[in-house]
Formats: sequence, structure tokens, C-alpha cells
Amino acid sequence: MQETIVKIHVFLDPAIRSLLVIGISLAMVLLLGQFLFPLKKAYLVVRFKGLPTTVETQKSSDKRHAKWARHLILLNRSISSSDRSDDELLQRFLILSGGSFAITYFAYGFWIGLFSDGGFQWQNLFDRWLVIVSLMAGAMPYAIMRIKLHRVRVKNSYDLIPAVNTLIMKYEEYRGNLYYAVFETSKGLKGDILNAFVGLLPALQGASNSNIDDAIELFIFRIKTTWAIQLGILIHKSEEQGDDIEQGMRWLIADMSEVSKITEELKSENRETMQMAYLGPILLPIVIYLNQYPSMGKSWHYYFQTTPGIKMLVFTVLFTALVALIAYTLQKPRNEV
Repeated sequence: MQETIVKIHVFLDPAIRSLLVIGISLAMVLLLGQFLFPLKKAYLVVRFKGLPTTVETQKSSDKRHAKWARHLILLNRSISSSDRSDDELLQRFLILSGGSFAITYFAYGFWIGLFSDGGFQWQNLFDRWLVIVSLMAGAMPYAIMRIKLHRVRVKNSYDLIPAVNTLIMKYEEYRGNLYYAVFETSKGLKGDILNAFVGLLPALQGASNSNIDDAIELFIFRIKTTWAIQLGILIHKSEEQGDDIEQGMRWLIADMSEVSKITEELKSENRETMQMAYLGPILLPIVIYLNQYPSMGKSWHYYFQTTPGIKMLVFTVLFTALVALIAYTLQKPRNEV
């Protein structure tokens, strides 16, 4: 009985200390996020037939963020239709990244014995592998967002062709009134391309909390093709100079239709090549499992209970996951040359 109690104590003691340290770290990250980006009261206003838009005061909407913060705001807006304010989006990202770093740092540190009572030294806090793995974990929220953004951009690059076709017809029908043309076009859209066009509506309507430059910047960021940039320029000319952009859109749709034929050929070739990259994540657990039989279980002990084995396992998992993510991202090219 005494031995059982000792074993339980040895197991629970580092677990409890780990949970306490992780909880304190997450609390510090949360407080840091609230300090850097304090939340402001926002009012939810329903416009454009039920599509929500967050409206704050004119003073807060005019506030400009740093380049890195603006990039994160555009990234968040592009992959979701959240009605959170800019500061809320930034705070959420910092909490996710900081929390991922803190949890991985202490979990991995206790796993490989750097923070155990017997072998703890202050220099262990700056162990190279510990810091590298934790930084990679902290970068995962951003990496996942970038992958989502790539998929959104790929889909939008294909959906842009029928959307612009409809926009041309509505633009002609409403005699050059771009707001009504975009509004009517958005009724026939769905998914991410709908969010891209709906994001233009407040600025085209002249809402006090938005401006056409920011709306076009977000529109281009959501698609990020040469054609999106050209369409953004046309929209800007229409709003700022009052130009008739119907002919420009017709030239644009002609170029897009020609390019889509070339892209379809590239897409089929890429898919066959990139499928090979998925073999690594599939074979890795199989190899680890099968190795325990010829080694009489010693390989299992090496990979999960020794420091060199744990480091090798973590590195291999991260590398194969990275290769699979790259393959997933590149297997379908955007509709542009």
C-alpha cells in the first residue's frame, strides 16, 4: 500500500506543478493581451438583409494599427465572417499563440525530464530543443490561419469569374450604380466569395465607420490574384473618379476565362505529384509500432521514455506534418498565371 501511495505521489506531484505553471502562464498571456489590446464596447447592427457588421465609434474606426497587427486583422477577416472588433481579433490571436507556446514548453519540458526535481538546472529553461519545439507550437495558430487563407484564396480565385460575370450584368442593369450592382451580385453568391463582395458594401454605401481604401484592401487580400487587384483598381476609379468601368470589367473577364483553361491542366498534374507527400504521416506511426517486435519492445522505450528518442520522435513528427501541410497547400493552384 505504501509503495502504491509513493508511486501515485510521484506521478501527481509533477502533474500538479505542471498544471499550476501552465495556468499561471495562460493567465499572464491573457493579461498581456488585455493590456495591449483592451476590449471596447461594440454595437451589433444588422444591415444588408441580416448580414452582421460590428460598428464602433468614429474615433476607434479611424485608429491605425501597426503593419503586423494590420496583417493579422486582414488574415482573420479573410478566413471568417466574425463580427468581433479588430482589437478582439488581435487579443484572441495572442492568447492562442502564447497559450500554445506555454503549454508545449512545460509539457515537453516535464516529458523529457528538464524540469524534474532530480535533474533541474536553471539553464534547462533555455534548452535549445525545448525553445525550438515551443516556438513551433506557438507558431501553429498562425500557420493554420495561413493554410486556411490559402484555401480561401484558391476557392475565391475560381469563384471570381462567375461573380464578375454577374457583376457586369448588374452594373449594366443599374446604369453604373456600383453599390446596387455589388449588392444584387452578392445575392447570388455563397461561401468565401460572398464575404469578399459583402465586405465592399459598407464603404460603397458611404458608412461612416468604413472607407473605400480599407474595403478594397481587404477584398484584394481575400483573393490575392492579379485579377482581384485589377478589379479593386476599377472599383476605386469608379468611387473616387466616377469612371464607367463596364468595359474594363469585360476585358478582365476575358483574361480570367483564358487563364482558367491553363490552370485546370496544372491542377491535375500537381495533384498526382503532391499525393506522395502524404505517405510520411501515414507510414510514421506504422513504422514505430512495427519496430517494437524485432527490438523486443526496446524501440518503444527509446522513442517515448528516453530523451534522445523523444527528441527524434518530435522532430520526425513535426517534419512529416510540415511536408503534409505544404503538399495540402500546393496541390491546387490559384486561378492565375
